[in-house]
Amino acid sequence: MEQSNKGTDRASELICRFRAGDEAAFDELLLKYQPLIESLVTKFSGEEDSATSREDLRQEAAVAFYRSVLSYDLEQRDVEFGLYAKICLSNALISKLRARKNPIEELSYDSKGEIELAGESEDPAERLLEEERLSALYAVIRENLSEFEYRVWNLYLSGRTAKEIGKTVGRDEKSIANAIYRIRKKLRTVLG
Repeated sequence: MEQSNKGTDRASELICRFRAGDEAAFDELLLKYQPLIESLVTKFSGEEDSATSREDLRQEAAVAFYRSVLSYDLEQRDVEFGLYAKICLSNALISKLRARKNPIEELSYDSKGEIELAGESEDPAERLLEEERLSALYAVIRENLSEFEYRVWNLYLSGRTAKEIGKTVGRDEKSIANAIYRIRKKLRTVLG
């Protein structure tokens, strides 16, 4: 138990240093958790995946690890950083694999907060079709979510955590996590 606390304290110290601007602290964290990242990439990549697909998963895991460092709550003592990072990475890799199996256009936000499609085409006709599809998708989402759900969904898509969203909308983190679950379930049913 003492060894576990020692590792947790070291991870917390490195996270604090990184959040204070020490880039070397992140490099040390990344090095420390590289075996975890590689084991999860191996687990989720499967034997049939190409080297390119494996590298995509590795990059997705690296981004998820970075986000986990930024979002880990240093005040709580219930979940060690290693477990938290493992959960974040697993969820990110599962989402990436689902997106591969069900290729729906990825949504992103432009500088004005408007949704735009990833990989926009140079062909004006193709671009117009993409914009129409996006507009239709956006309308379906808007029609099926309440004002609260719509606001939470937009904040969630912009990359905010449930805790950050809760602070923004004045609700607790658990309430926001439940709302995100309900929204995803609702949209999965509607967009099927």
